[in-house]
Amino acid sequence: MNIDCLPSTTDDYILDRLSPAELYKYARTCKAAHDVVHAYIRRKYQLHTLLVRYFGDSEIREFLLQFFDRTVYPDSDLDLYVEHRYRKSVAIWLSQIGYVYVPHPTSKFRTLEEALSSTGPVHAERGVTLSTGEDPEYYEVVLVLTFAKQRPYRKIQVITSFFNPLSSVPRFHSTCVMNIITHNKAYSFFPRATFGDRRRSLKNSMNTSSGTQVAYAKYESREWEIIGTIDRDDFDGANAAFPTGLRRVGDSKCWTIPIYPDLALPEGYIESNAWLRASYIFPDDQDLWDWISEITKRGPDGAHSQIDRRYDEAYASLIRWYFDMYC
Repeated sequence: MNIDCLPSTTDDYILDRLSPAELYKYARTCKAAHDVVHAYIRRKYQLHTLLVRYFGDSEIREFLLQFFDRTVYPDSDLDLYVEHRYRKSVAIWLSQIGYVYVPHPTSKFRTLEEALSSTGPVHAERGVTLSTGEDPEYYEVVLVLTFAKQRPYRKIQVITSFFNPLSSVPRFHSTCVMNIITHNKAYSFFPRATFGDRRRSLKNSMNTSSGTQVAYAKYESREWEIIGTIDRDDFDGANAAFPTGLRRVGDSKCWTIPIYPDLALPEGYIESNAWLRASYIFPDDQDLWDWISEITKRGPDGAHSQIDRRYDEAYASLIRWYFDMYC
């Protein structure tokens, strides 16, 4: 009997055990398999099934990781990244549906009204703003507002920024949580590493806070391997787990899933956002730093005659990137 002849519950039992890459490959085998997988995706990747835990029947890290991984973590929170100018609308709506503002113990903003009246970062006000704190991922954050609801306990954090909230995503502690959702699509930036067979997550080397170490331990307990270094095969080539170069939301290296049901709203502008990601291999060589300093001082013409073949392969990408950006 073919899988397309089985009831949807049987489909789910079988397809739940396939990785995203295996689902994609199976869907390409024939039209019947394509239809089965497409129907499965429409059933399984339902935003409502996760949001109902927070909002009843009526951007986002753990929440999105659950969405892509087809998993539910009972103790997970919901992070909402919004532009600072929209903070009041979001906060008031959360209050109206039963959430209560919970100030940080060290915050001078003891009420929601006081917190919402803030028009800019309060330096060193941990728990209200982390703009000058130890976490690079909060570099552009203005406010971090915590809301909670009891029976059952749920927690939501509203994280505001003056600029595009998306700019915080590449600063997250590791790649497994670099996933976003809009009104009509969900995007995973590193799907091969995050949801592939090895389930790896690359650390953000700039983020060394104590909170980050706790986050690493949490995701390791959920069977992600947190790594600090990668080799050339990981960042170079069509099948790279941590692809480099110019990236764009929704590019061929992303995993993009439409959100069902379709709300028939206008297309957004999220896919116009792009960023540059670079990875380099640094061999143990005492002369390396002198060499880099020399070629960057001379500029592209002078550097061309100075390039040592010992470094050519390892640093070709570094030199090209440097000249493109600064020369």
